[in-house]
Amino acid sequence: MLKFSRTLKTRQAIFSTDSDGISFYAPKSWKELTQDQLVYVLNLLVSVGDRTAIKTYMFFRFCGIHVIGHDKRGWQCYVRKSWRKRKPLLIKAWQVESLARQFDFIDSFQDMGVRLDCIQGMKAVDVRLHGVRFIDYLNCEKYYQAYLMNKEDERFIERMALLLYRKKNGKTAEKIKLSKSEALGTFLWFSYVKDEFAKAFPHFFRKTDGEGSGEFDMMNSINAQIRALTDGDVTKEQQIYDTDCWRALTELNMKAWESKEMKKRLGKTKK
Repeated sequence: MLKFSRTLKTRQAIFSTDSDGISFYAPKSWKELTQDQLVYVLNLLVSVGDRTAIKTYMFFRFCGIHVIGHDKRGWQCYVRKSWRKRKPLLIKAWQVESLARQFDFIDSFQDMGVRLDCIQGMKAVDVRLHGVRFIDYLNCEKYYQAYLMNKEDERFIERMALLLYRKKNGKTAEKIKLSKSEALGTFLWFSYVKDEFAKAFPHFFRKTDGEGSGEFDMMNSINAQIRALTDGDVTKEQQIYDTDCWRALTELNMKAWESKEMKKRLGKTKK
């Protein structure tokens, strides 16, 4: 069994030859990617349009397979048994296509559970935003929605990154300039967080009649709920904003459930 460098070695066997027992390892989920692998995938996603091609690149790179050339029999390759010894290998096109399917996880951000740990010397907050202030989450949501309306303007993603990545002292930087791969990584990360919140707080993040999702009016909904949380006392708003976003959303979710139950009891629920 071959051993590769720490950044390429993973736990899931995806290919082995019958003749000599050579085994290759590659990730089968976002969470199994190392940071170097994540950077590589994000760079591919912003530079290569075809997903099949991206997965093929991932297959060869993560398995430590070096391509020499291609002929009618397939891909002429080699793997290193050591830094001085090479093992020739022929991989047929159908094998590459079949094995590359292991990387279908890149087609979805759901259950991603990973992000770039650092960007330009700044460290990421918790991957699921535990410990992040409610006001910072709200601002991230605002910039996320603004970016969806104008995807040509990546400044909205950069503003999100300023809240999601912090300096060593925990404070936010004044400005940041993201590469395209860093911007994509930030966008996918927050998309994953939104999906996690929808699962954790289903009563608050619920679909409404006639809408594909309840997110378009979410900011108005949150403002209404904040008024409920503070009982109309504006002096309490800052305290709400400074609360951990998970704690605030837990309370909002409970109030949404209570409101729904109250409508049921009053016979106002639509049938």
